[in-house]
Amino acid sequence: MPALQVRDLPQDLYDKLKARAEREHRSLAQETIVAIERHVDPATRPDEMPARFRLVDEEAERQARIARRRRVLEEIAAMPPSIVPDDFPSAAELIREDREAR
Repeated sequence: MPALQVRDLPQDLYDKLKARAEREHRSLAQETIVAIERHVDPATRPDEMPARFRLVDEEAERQARIARRRRVLEEIAAMPPSIVPDDFPSAAELIREDREAR
């Protein structure tokens, strides 16, 4: 896949692009691709873009994701607690043992 390097990008433009990428939960590279795609082919509808580049600003979609996360967290909270034997090694011991085995 081709790479693109932009020299002398104004700081304010970079800051705006970075802020938008954060708002849309994208990497800076992904947001740059979306911005170029929209500029080069403004007729491209958001739903025609690859899924990883689609906007997440639809309120209904955002609320649906939040509801799904809440359901998952409620399911986890409803699970019975795990019973760990007293002689079970701690996480630190398990990690140490794994590192020593390498």
